[in-house]
Amino acid sequence: MRKSVYDYNNMLFAYNYTYSTSPMFDFAGIFTTPQVKYDTYLHWTMDPFSMPSFVFYESNIAAYDTNNNQTSFQEIFPDTLNDDRKYYNTFNTNNTINSGLWINFNTGIPDSAYKQFFSYGTTGKLAKDSIYEYHMGTWKLVAKTMYTYSGTGNLVQIDHFANLTDTTFLLPLIQQLKYVNTYDATNRLLTVQTSLYDGTVLGEYVRDTFGYSGALTFHNSWKQHQYDPIHGTWWPQYNMSKHITGSKPDTVFHKGWDSIANAWSPTSMQVVGYNTTNEPDTIQQYMYNWTSYSLTPDYTTVYYYETFSDTTPLLSTIKLTHDDKGTVKLYPNPTTSEIHIELGGKSDKLSVAVLNINGQILSKNEWYNTIHETVDVRFLPSGVYILAIASDHERHIHQFTKL
Repeated sequence: MRKSVYDYNNMLFAYNYTYSTSPMFDFAGIFTTPQVKYDTYLHWTMDPFSMPSFVFYESNIAAYDTNNNQTSFQEIFPDTLNDDRKYYNTFNTNNTINSGLWINFNTGIPDSAYKQFFSYGTTGKLAKDSIYEYHMGTWKLVAKTMYTYSGTGNLVQIDHFANLTDTTFLLPLIQQLKYVNTYDATNRLLTVQTSLYDGTVLGEYVRDTFGYSGALTFHNSWKQHQYDPIHGTWWPQYNMSKHITGSKPDTVFHKGWDSIANAWSPTSMQVVGYNTTNEPDTIQQYMYNWTSYSLTPDYTTVYYYETFSDTTPLLSTIKLTHDDKGTVKLYPNPTTSEIHIELGGKSDKLSVAVLNINGQILSKNEWYNTIHETVDVRFLPSGVYILAIASDHERHIHQFTKL
């Protein structure tokens, strides 16, 4: 049985920066490893003229290759107010995306098209991507993004270039955005400094700071400040904190900056309920009304989950040899949420698979240029499992217990 894994970093807070700091081109159909693989996705929404009735809004149709890479994606709307879209992707031998093509349709007629190309460094990490627009019968470069990593493999800088005012496609690209990241000793994201082009210069714009509780991998606090170029001051904007019970948040508090009182002021809180597999099934939001939180929820969100039988082939799909020489360290064991893996030396490529006692593959991950990684096992029911580890020169099989 396999279930989804809930990412507490992204919990309740949609934001334009990926907290995992791994570039994820998983929007608008450009998928390498979608979190949910579907052939058809149907979407209903409320009709404002006939509430509370739902009406059909869109359908998404996807196709995959034998490596589960999404090779095509189509978004179809039943009305004429929304433009349909089609996407096509190609992948290299490492199953990372080479290129993406998307076409926008207006009343069934193609009216714009874009291509995106990806290039990678020697360690396999994304180094650059470029976007081209089809214009007057020719592909024109409209944007490019560069990615810089630290010696430990953390993404430390993103530089994005475009020229939003050039309709001739002849002027040079101008840097529009820059993200600079810092991390703690366990590779958790600490700060993101964002610079934005204001039409004249690339200047300081937003600073995000993240805090953590103990060894938890997801942040339990987030503060955002925005730069005031006139006064040369960083002004507080947003303050989020999560109350942790055990290893998961049960209450999330939001605060905004009160410039009159010169202090943080509560705006809302969310109370999270969980099901028996430790995934959120209800989130109740209480608004702060000047002096106190509302007595009853202002909004309630309900999540539903389904399990399914895994038909993944057995152990024969991965060639393994039992070779535990003690050069690989695993901890903690038993565990409730994650397994840390420490190698005796840096590996150009590390592959880790989690299997059940019948040999079925439950999850598989790959990392590059690494000596320490973490495997999330929160999605597993309690029981005994196998961790199959393959580095550059050795293979290991370890048994662990999920509490």
